[in-house]
Amino acid sequence: MHQPGKGFEFLVLGSGSHSSNAEPKIQNPKLKTQNLEPNRAVRAFSLLEVIAAIAIFAIGMVAVLGLYAPVTNSVAAVGDAEAAARVADAVRARVQALPFDAALLLVQEVADVRAKDGAGNYNPNDGTKYPAVIFGRRDGEVGIYGANQGRGAWYDSGRVTMPDGDKYFEIDLVRSDALTPKTGDAVAAFVAYTMRVRWPAFLPTANPATAVQIGAAPGGGGAVPYDHGRKQVLFFTGSVLR
Repeated sequence: MHQPGKGFEFLVLGSGSHSSNAEPKIQNPKLKTQNLEPNRAVRAFSLLEVIAAIAIFAIGMVAVLGLYAPVTNSVAAVGDAEAAARVADAVRARVQALPFDAALLLVQEVADVRAKDGAGNYNPNDGTKYPAVIFGRRDGEVGIYGANQGRGAWYDSGRVTMPDGDKYFEIDLVRSDALTPKTGDAVAAFVAYTMRVRWPAFLPTANPATAVQIGAAPGGGGAVPYDHGRKQVLFFTGSVLR
């Protein structure tokens, strides 16, 4: 029945709303996105994947460790070069302290050095044949052959015998013919030389009291009982003053 003063309300079937004075309800937007993403199951690494990862890591570590050997060798070479420079300074000082004639005996001719280098059985540690060879220690001490002392050995600056284990640097003083030829020695104010420093001359063994020359095989014979080609070498200059 129609009542006066009141409007009609219409109900629309099949619709989720009706015409009324009530405010429409707004759903929470967060609820709209809820449960839209599918459930994701937590997945662990398989044994095969773990083994593959370990293998890749091991290969990488081997590659990295392989870089250490060249670096170590490079550092050692730099250290030896610095020690060779110290030995060269010690040789100059030691030779200059000798009388001119005695110091001149340590200066070798170019032809003699070439002959030694070309001989497969050249043994620089044979002082009776090669007394002009000088040996040096890593700390810069120098050993000069003392034939006149009757013991046929190399002596350091303190007149103490230098054992083979300390003979790390092998030193030859080679005359500079272009500057001071041998024919002028009688009146020359100085004799110039090129100092050749090679190493290692000797290498220590398990027994601290002994040492062997690098590449040495004197007992086994062969064409090259002493392999001098495996030595490092540096050159320095110097002179013997009258």
